[in-house]
Amino acid sequence: MATPDAEAKPELSEKQKNINLAEALHKIVADAQANYIDDAGKRSKTFTQDDLLATGIVSSAKELMPLIAHLSKENLFRTVKQQGRLAWNARPRDAARQITALDRDERAVYVIVEEAHDRGIWVKEIKKKAQGVAQQSVQKAVNKMEKANLIKSVKSVRHPTQKTYMLSHLVPSEDVIGNSFFDAGDLDESFRDELLNLIVFHVRQTSWGDKDKDAKKGKKKEKQAVVNVEDDGDAAGKKRKRITDIEDAGNLKRRSVKLDPEVFSQTIYRAGTHTYPTAENIHNFLVTSNAIKPTKAASLTVHEIQGCIDVLCWDEKLEKIMNGEGTWGYRTVRGVTFKPPGATYDDYEEVAGTGLTQAPCGRCPVHDLCHEGGPVNPQDCIYFEQWLRPP
Repeated sequence: MATPDAEAKPELSEKQKNINLAEALHKIVADAQANYIDDAGKRSKTFTQDDLLATGIVSSAKELMPLIAHLSKENLFRTVKQQGRLAWNARPRDAARQITALDRDERAVYVIVEEAHDRGIWVKEIKKKAQGVAQQSVQKAVNKMEKANLIKSVKSVRHPTQKTYMLSHLVPSEDVIGNSFFDAGDLDESFRDELLNLIVFHVRQTSWGDKDKDAKKGKKKEKQAVVNVEDDGDAAGKKRKRITDIEDAGNLKRRSVKLDPEVFSQTIYRAGTHTYPTAENIHNFLVTSNAIKPTKAASLTVHEIQGCIDVLCWDEKLEKIMNGEGTWGYRTVRGVTFKPPGATYDDYEEVAGTGLTQAPCGRCPVHDLCHEGGPVNPQDCIYFEQWLRPP
């Protein structure tokens, strides 16, 4: 029967302990890099000594140095300079194994492509930077690494005729392939316009309070009467229009806004009682709605939506409102409408003046809120006095 001492596992050597700790450190750093994206949409992430110590793998710089040395030797860590200080980022394991098999010239080319990160680099630029490497060797190294899936070529929206190379595992930056509004390097204008309209539509639904239910609205206009009259000497029952009066003054033309009660009669929320949608809320609405293709929805970022919101603010369709909890929300500017993509109608049209439209009530933008005792009412209307006052 084996003794407990015989069954006990042998203690790991100091070297093996460091290797195990280094492997754990590499996994943490690689996972953090894969999920990282900053507020500007950049995916580049480097780790300083303090960042590596913050992972909790080791507690001192003295213990950390052997781990970094091992990972650098195995090509799993790349050393960079960040604001005058040393920093590191992780390489994928498959790439690290392939780098080991590269010769001197190929490794020099790989490092140049790696330094370009998600911006990419042209072969012409690689040849300029690869001092001491023959130009033919540069092209040969690029072709070999592309075939081995170490690097890849992407189409740049700025330079579509030039091949741009970067590491295979990297996601190209917006400067290279554009953002979600680009499709195969071309600007998808219809998607952009659709997205802007959807943002206005969603924000408008949450921007304004309910109107008074008792207000007069939705009444159908009565059709202009056509009467049967008998005219002496004419056949009985002959139809003719009634005598022309001010209601029939169709020759009076003017520029007039098409008044839509849903648009112009918008009641504001009391301060501090309503939370307006933030960029994150709007992004969540867009990616979960069925109005956008799943492939497009999956690629949309909050940063891109914020850019759309900024455009709408500059176009005076949205405005910034501070929410109670200190976050910035957005609401539509009063009177802004949601227009489906492709709509061509204008907010103005030539219409004929009538007796009703010449009176204040006929042109009042808040007539559906006007009733006795309401926020707008006939008793306190200042426009009646001006209209009735003799010239």
